[in-house]
Amino acid sequence: MIRGLLALALLGALSGCTPSDDGPVVAKTSTVPSAKAGFGGPEPAPVEATVVDEAMFRTPSQNIACALTPSEVRCDIVRKSWKPPAKPADCELDWGNGLVVTGGKAIFTCAGDTLVGTSDTTLAYGEAMRAGSVRCDSSDAGLTCKDEKTGHGFSLASSRYTLF
Repeated sequence: MIRGLLALALLGALSGCTPSDDGPVVAKTSTVPSAKAGFGGPEPAPVEATVVDEAMFRTPSQNIACALTPSEVRCDIVRKSWKPPAKPADCELDWGNGLVVTGGKAIFTCAGDTLVGTSDTTLAYGEAMRAGSVRCDSSDAGLTCKDEKTGHGFSLASSRYTLF
């Protein structure tokens, strides 16, 4: 419960930073993208999502850690080969170590903390989790999280990211 409240507070604090560009962002990749959802491939058949009130989880590789609430999701990444866009002037903390869906759009994190190491729950490849209108799908190609109410979200992997 306390961890969940902490996650809500952390997600709320993120809404103070604004991206430097309101348009969609697609990272350059050094590898050939796989045919997986969120990275330009065909959409796989939807899987039944585990429904939760809120959750903190990690991917099986333990490279991505997330805090999921009914209206927001923040995911931090440990190892990545891509670089985020330039840090906006209004971000006085660490920039671009993850992505967040908040306030109806997907943006980079501006945070002085990390979610890495905060959860023992693993969202296995091929599984999905939902809280409210926010859903995250885990695959061996990366993690895709989306606010299904707004259609905005992100795909995140060590070699690339996409904001939509």
